[in-house]
Amino acid sequence: MIETLSEKPAPAEVSAPAEMTAAFAAFRNDITARSQIVWGEHCSECAYPACYAYCAFYTPRSDFNCRRFEAGFEPLAADPALHRVRFRKWGKLEGQGSLALAPIAAAQAADRRDAQVSGLLAGAPAPYLVKQNLVWRWNTRKAHPKADPAAPAAEAFVVEAWASDGLSHPFTLTILNGHESGGRLFQAHFEIDARYRRLTVPVAEIAAQVDLAEPFLVQIEPVGEAEGVQAVFGVCDFVVLRTAAVPAAKSAPAAGAAPRPAKVVVWDLDETLWTGVLVEDGVEGVVPRPEAVAAIRMLDERGVLQSVASKNDAPAALAALKAFGLDDYFLYPQVHWNPKSGSIATLARALDLGIDSFVFIDDQPFERGEVEAAHPTLRTLPHTEVANLATNPWFDLPVTAESRQRRALYREEATRTEAFEVAGADYASFLRASGLKLAVEAIGPADVERVFELSQRTNQLNFNGRKYAREAVQALLTAQTGEVGLTLRCSDRFGDYGLIGFVVADLCKGLVSDVFMSCRVQRKRVEQAFFAWLAEGMAERGAGTLRVAYAPTSRNGASREMLETLGFTPSADPALWERPSTAPIPESDIVVLSARLAAKAA
Repeated sequence: MIETLSEKPAPAEVSAPAEMTAAFAAFRNDITARSQIVWGEHCSECAYPACYAYCAFYTPRSDFNCRRFEAGFEPLAADPALHRVRFRKWGKLEGQGSLALAPIAAAQAADRRDAQVSGLLAGAPAPYLVKQNLVWRWNTRKAHPKADPAAPAAEAFVVEAWASDGLSHPFTLTILNGHESGGRLFQAHFEIDARYRRLTVPVAEIAAQVDLAEPFLVQIEPVGEAEGVQAVFGVCDFVVLRTAAVPAAKSAPAAGAAPRPAKVVVWDLDETLWTGVLVEDGVEGVVPRPEAVAAIRMLDERGVLQSVASKNDAPAALAALKAFGLDDYFLYPQVHWNPKSGSIATLARALDLGIDSFVFIDDQPFERGEVEAAHPTLRTLPHTEVANLATNPWFDLPVTAESRQRRALYREEATRTEAFEVAGADYASFLRASGLKLAVEAIGPADVERVFELSQRTNQLNFNGRKYAREAVQALLTAQTGEVGLTLRCSDRFGDYGLIGFVVADLCKGLVSDVFMSCRVQRKRVEQAFFAWLAEGMAERGAGTLRVAYAPTSRNGASREMLETLGFTPSADPALWERPSTAPIPESDIVVLSARLAAKAA
């Protein structure tokens, strides 16, 4: 429902494709019950009523309220159940929340009745104050519907939308309790464009953050500059669906699906890592949260890299981290006053990791929203979840010798990069001077946890996108087939990379069925040295062609690039790439390789 105004908007002449209005209508037909939130036009910067005296954007309607939308909620001529909104600066939709659902027939009858009454009130030849009082009473009555005891419980909150201007716009859905309820808040981010879009949020996910038994507000607003955004909205309500097509909560993966492990956690500082605001309270006035300190140490043990994205003065923030003994945990900290989405992008480049492996923790919904809008694959958490990180499935990672050393390995990599830049040599010469060594060995019992971890964490250089269970890794120790599991360890004059690769191969058949390799050694000619050794060994066993199994995924394009660089080409079998075993691989001598294929004891 729409708030009754003292002026009635004209139908919007929007050229809506038939398939677009059909999509909205099809979803309405799938609803069996819905709430009847009364939506009004509001301002994200409102300071009513004082703002009317000074705000340069105040444009009064006939009832003297500010015109936040160009022409209010404009019903589409093609389908009056749809409404166009042309946002002005700071415009947003806001409604009083209600879980009182009505069967769809009753809800539609109420909509028709409301349209009739609203039209009568808007055109009534009554004094302004009388008319304003009648409008207020009718809006209040709509916002507090009587609960139907026979109505089912709400399953989800839905927002249907279409960008009628043909552009792409990020939006935020916010559901919040008042301050008297502790200021609890749920927030979701979605995008609308020239296609039919629908956001569906399970009620359980909202109820985990907001007390829906208490009064609450629902807000829908563009992220960033609202001026000029044009959107058509359909159903924006709590609903029950015939198809029960409600997705799982964002933080809980679907049953049977393995959660995507996180590789990097980026921390906000003020009111997240510590209590207080640094620029106001100074170093002596902020206190690290005990649960945050415990989480930082736990994540470091599990091999999760960590950094900082904070809007602060860098010298003071870094001094505070040092004073608290936490500075060494954070790689490439980003402390400045620029948007945090840029900090995340900088960190992804510095660490050479995909943003979909990042988790961003911040107490401010706006900051989480800004980062999510820029990086849709990134996951975010509020500061209230810090105490639960140890049991969050995103961080269900084994503690191994390599995981404990991962932060140090990345610091060594930074040292390598700095040394290369100072040396000013060409890259191949620098690699030769670095003394790179590669040890290839048969998998042993002590390798199982690290190999399992590598298969779970590796995406870019995972030739088939597979994830090995611990049991599958363990089985390779006693496999009776011709396949062997090979581990790759690397070191140079700067330090030890640890176990950076795992390969499953049948050396007699000249077939490599799986390759996992850490990005830390990518482009350091480790792959050239390994595959040259492998090809030579297979040629000695009579295999004239070296074949590698490769299955493209959305994230392993780097594996294909590696195969092409090594001289592999697709074979007649689309699942296999091949190259002659005797063909040389350039620069394979840069890395010194040693091999031991006898099975290792525990």
